[in-house]
Amino acid sequence: MKKYLLLIEDEKLWEKFKNVIKKDINTEIIELIRKKINLEVKNAK
Repeated sequence: MKKYLLLIEDEKLWEKFKNVIKKDINTEIIELIRKKINLEVKNAK
């Protein structure tokens, strides 16, 4: 698996995200990606 560097320029947005996540950051980001992909697949049908 390739790893990518995530750059967040909006510090306030990043702080809000870190405050609402329940798991580690990597797991949360992977779940967001999965949700986005599933929505796009459903909308494409």
